[in-house]
Amino acid sequence: MLNRIRVRKAHTGTDSAGHTWPTDGAVIEVPVEHALVLARIPDGGFTIIEHAETPEPVEAAEKTPKAATVRTPRAKTDDPALAT
Repeated sequence: MLNRIRVRKAHTGTDSAGHTWPTDGAVIEVPVEHALVLARIPDGGFTIIEHAETPEPVEAAEKTPKAATVRTPRAKTDDPALAT
């Protein structure tokens, strides 16, 4: 029987036992009993990874490109075209 299991956390952070997920979506191994507690937290963002034989590598979460943010310039408030 396994004594550790892989858990994905939706957002970067640390749990109350000191386990750290370095990036959003990172996967780490924790004790099974603790993983079950984490999975029961409402809106906690924890997911137990059941298929340990084909896990998603932790590095994949770090290499996934984030969507680019396009910023459009704001009109100046002293612009005569905006005057009513």
